[in-house]
Parts: sequence; structure tokens; C-alpha cells
Amino acid sequence: MLLQLVAKGLLTNFRDEFGSMDTVAMVRYVADQVVSAVLERTAARSLGQLIADAIPRGEEGSSILDREYHAYLFAWREKHVLEAAARRLRKLMANDGDAFSAFNAVQDHLLLAARAHVERVVLEHFTAAIDRCEEGEVKSLLDKVCDLHVMASLERDRGWFMEHGQLSAARAKAVITNVNRLCLELRPHAQQLVDAFGIPEVLLPVS
Repeated sequence: MLLQLVAKGLLTNFRDEFGSMDTVAMVRYVADQVVSAVLERTAARSLGQLIADAIPRGEEGSSILDREYHAYLFAWREKHVLEAAARRLRKLMANDGDAFSAFNAVQDHLLLAARAHVERVVLEHFTAAIDRCEEGEVKSLLDKVCDLHVMASLERDRGWFMEHGQLSAARAKAVITNVNRLCLELRPHAQQLVDAFGIPEVLLPVS
């Protein structure tokens, strides 16, 4: 239900932005959609990624841990899914279609758009919090937790990112490698991380 409310808010903002466009902006928007579709189908968008993958690095898969790259992927996913949901709704509601039926028909897209939005916002706030930390053990630990958060999200949706030309097969494998590595490195700090949430003992499972 909460994700549905988020999706509704996103669509409202999208409608308002779309409705405020003048003729020139509308033409540019449509042109951008066409170009994006063509690039996605030809995988031309992955050119920069292929170049990045070719740069020699000290550690295998380290290029995928770039925070700006994370922000790009999360923002791109949200924008793409929201636009796709809006297009589906617009098509279903053409010729006085029923809004309720149309909304239900695109539930999959709407919930994905809402989840993508939430994850982008969480990443932005997480990154900002890390930037405010002084250099030291806490900042290093939070940085790894943030990396794991991103890698886990990419691991869950790696098929989607690959289908849309945003992850190469090599980089998708690097995601799994980094998830396993980060879990291993964070394991000794598990109690410390749980304690940081201030969860009452009565709610913690007895081992």
C-alpha cells in the first residue's frame, strides 16, 4: 500500500512536469524517448561501461564500487521505469479508458517505480551521511555497508539492468563477487551494526 502511494505521487509529479512543457520542450521530450529506445536496443549506452571495464585496476571488480556510478544506475532505473509506467497508463486510458482498471493493469511497473525511487533516495541520504563523517573506522564501516546495500540491490535486479543495457555480463558477475566479499568483511561487525539500531533485546532472536 505504501509503495502504491509513492507510485501515485511519482505519477502526479510526472504528469505535472509533462503538462507544463511547451511545444519545443514536448518535441525534445519525444525525441529523447526515441533516442533512448534506440540506444537501449543497440546497447550503445554500455560503451562507457565497456571502456571503464578495460581500464587496468588494482582489484577485480573495483570499478563497480564507484559511488557516482551507483547514483547514475539508481536514477536511470527510476526514470526509465516511471516513464514506461506512464506510457502504459496513457495507452490504457486513451479513448476514455477506466483509470482504476488501467492503474491495476500496470501494478508491476508502478511498484517497481516506487521501489526504485525509495532506493535512490536512501542511497542519496546514505552517501550524504557518509560524507559528513570524519575519516576513521566508522566512516570506513559505513562505506562498506553502503556498498553492500547497492550491490545487493543490483544483484536482485541484475537481470533487469542487463536486459536494458546497463550492466555487462562481466560486471554482473562482479556484483555477486562483491556481495560475497562485503558480507565476509562485515560479518565481524554484525553485532556492532545491529546495536547501532537500538533494537530492544526482547525483539532480537535467541541464538
